Amino acid sequence: HAVLGTMGGDTQPQVVLQLLARLLHAGQTPGHAVRSPRWALGGGGFDLWADDDPATMIEWDAPASWEQGLLDRGHRVVRAPRGANVGHAHAIVRGLDGMLAGAADPRALSGAAVGW
Repeated sequence: HAVLGTMGGDTQPQVVLQLLARLLHAGQTPGHAVRSPRWALGGGGFDLWADDDPATMIEWDAPASWEQGLLDRGHRVVRAPRGANVGHAHAIVRGLDGMLAGAADPRALSGAAVGW
C-alpha cells in the first residue's frame, strides 16, 4: 500500500507511526500526512531510551489540544520553535485504482515527489 522513509535516530519509528496512522486510519493523502505537525518523545536524535524523563516535543504548528492532552497525561511538553522539526519524511502510496501518489517533506531543504 505504501512506502515510507524518514531520517534515522530514535525519532524514526515515531514518525513512521504517525504517517501510517494518518494514511491508513485517517485516510489522509500522502501530501497531507507528510506535511502535518508531528510530535516526538525526546525531541529527536539518539539515546532517547537513556533519558529517565524525556520531554515530548511538538512542532510549533501543532494544535493546542495536543499540548494540553499530553500535559493531562503527565508528559513534559516542549513546543519546538518555528523552523525546528522532528525529522523529514516522504511517502509513496498506491491507490485502489493502481495510481501512485507521493509526497516529499517541506521541512527538508530539498526534495520532490516526481513521477512519469
